[in-house]
Formats: sequence, structure tokens, C-alpha cells
Amino acid sequence: MTTPAGVDASPAKTRIIDEPEIDQRSARSSSFGTAQCDVCGDDFAVHRQLTVEEIEFTDIETRETWPGLRVIACDRS
Repeated sequence: MTTPAGVDASPAKTRIIDEPEIDQRSARSSSFGTAQCDVCGDDFAVHRQLTVEEIEFTDIETRETWPGLRVIACDRS
């Protein structure tokens, strides 16, 4: 994953998100459930399992942080 100028990124942590967590996160945030899988292009909400890399980004100037998520494998591919 390429980081824009002025932004720092933590090392990626790889983990598996299973259906119960996908459902919970989709219920809390509609943008999570409708985010598109980087592997197959389907919405996150239709998956039973996603293998993801989680990254925390930091704005170097303001020190504001935000999470990033990239799917590297899924049950639909």
C-alpha cells in the first residue's frame, strides 16, 4: 500500500475477520458493510471470512490517526 506524502503508516498486521465480526462491524457502520473487497469486488457484508491487513495512518504534521484496512484474501475468491 502506497502512503501519500505527509502521512506515516504503521507496519501492517495480518488477521482473519470471520462472519460474526463482519456482521457486528456492518451493523455499527454501514460504510464497513458496503466497502468493496479488494480481492473479489463484492461488499464486505456478503462474506463469511476476510483476511486483512490492518494499518494505522498518522498525519505527520497534525498527529491525527485513522485506521486502514486492505483485504488480501476472501472466502469468495
